[in-house]
Amino acid sequence: MNDDMTAKLEAKLVARDREANKGEYEPYADAIFIATDTGRVFDGNGSEWVRATRKYETVAFESGVGDVLDVVHGRTAETPVWNVEAHGIDGDGTTEVGGDVHDLLETVDEAGGGVVYFPPGRYLLERTPLIGDDTLLLGAGRSTVFEGPRPDGDEGRALFSNRGYDETGYDGASNWGIRNVRIDAPEANGVLPAHAANVRLENIYGDRIYYHHIDIVSSKNVVVDGYWATRGGEHEIDAPFQLDNQNEGTEANGIQDGDRYARVEDDGTPTRNCTLTNFEIDPENGAEYGVHIHRDGNESITIEDGYITGCRDSAIRADTGGLLEDLTVDGVSCIDNARGISLGHIESGRRELTISNVTIRTDDEGLAAGSGLYASGFDGAELSNLSVDGAFTNAILFDDMDDLKMSNVTASGADNQAFRFRENVDVTLTTARAADCGTVGIYAGPDSSVAYGGVAFDGVGTRTATGDPDDDTDGDVGEFRAWTTSPPSS
Repeated sequence: MNDDMTAKLEAKLVARDREANKGEYEPYADAIFIATDTGRVFDGNGSEWVRATRKYETVAFESGVGDVLDVVHGRTAETPVWNVEAHGIDGDGTTEVGGDVHDLLETVDEAGGGVVYFPPGRYLLERTPLIGDDTLLLGAGRSTVFEGPRPDGDEGRALFSNRGYDETGYDGASNWGIRNVRIDAPEANGVLPAHAANVRLENIYGDRIYYHHIDIVSSKNVVVDGYWATRGGEHEIDAPFQLDNQNEGTEANGIQDGDRYARVEDDGTPTRNCTLTNFEIDPENGAEYGVHIHRDGNESITIEDGYITGCRDSAIRADTGGLLEDLTVDGVSCIDNARGISLGHIESGRRELTISNVTIRTDDEGLAAGSGLYASGFDGAELSNLSVDGAFTNAILFDDMDDLKMSNVTASGADNQAFRFRENVDVTLTTARAADCGTVGIYAGPDSSVAYGGVAFDGVGTRTATGDPDDDTDGDVGEFRAWTTSPPSS
């Protein structure tokens, strides 16, 4: 969104018409009706229009913008706002309006973009409306609901996507967004930015969905700020939130274009510079993952300031063998999931991992499985202010990591090892705690080098251990280098 449009969104929605036509407009709370023939002003209170004492010329907004956003039948020189009700689009929960919404968005795109307002209601989108450049879809919060009915065999096609989903690179629609809506679409995929750029999705409420509420595919500069998921997918691919890449030969990820399935262009464009912030994922149907980083090529991904619970595999998951560059997880609590963060195995090719201010805890011994935190294949990783607690097999496990730095880390409650550097790990561990783990505090496996200091051991079977040379067929047994308080200066 450009700065002017963003500023205008802070203003109130206003209807202008002759006073005799006032009854044709819903008196939404905080809405304003301006009588163009008499100059009278009326305030909506949710049930009726109430006459105000001020006159038309004094209507302004605390935001300081000073402009009035009109709810009109089309875009005018004064305002970029379109109200779908004025175009005969009803959110009555029974009428299919996907085609009409798509046609309206096409008109908005031809007019240069704008704000499209969906009043409270349930809108049935039987096809995938495509959003164009410089366009924002604006709802009224949880009371604006989108559902995507699909014929048998067509389930899982996108609820919303963007124009240019079938372009290459990032040549799809840009500077668009969706704000203040609820997705309750058990037969459809959710919002699908595809080959898009500069997208903002804000205050998205996710209920029932077939696959994912938000599925970012081969797009860049996407920010999701405010996302609350109460369910995962109704199908077996069920992470509420997914970051994906349309690599060559990928058959998934497409739209419902009338009776036709249209697939996103599979040129391998990476998903890049995307952020998920201010979120809660609490799927009552026990999703496999909370956040899924899917396929090769995701770059510069930030997951921050959120809470994930109730996942039967991992709160945050990256595919085994999937290349990944510059992943940051900060300020996230992963509570009562089978695993916390699981970045699937790959021997090399990943770069830059940052995990900070993260809590991973699973109190249910029957739920905890595998490792609370697992990563591999990164060249350069920093972990700080991290706590992993629960009856996992191992609290923290790494393979094939180069230049791994860990500080202020607590690993406790695991059945076996607190810190397991299984193979080919070069790590510096400082100011850490290994507690209440069944066998070993710190394990250094074949070809691993562990420099550590300031580590407290409490209730562990053995403080440190290396791999058994008799069982080592892949390289030398691991090694330790310990210091009393802090590493020597370089």
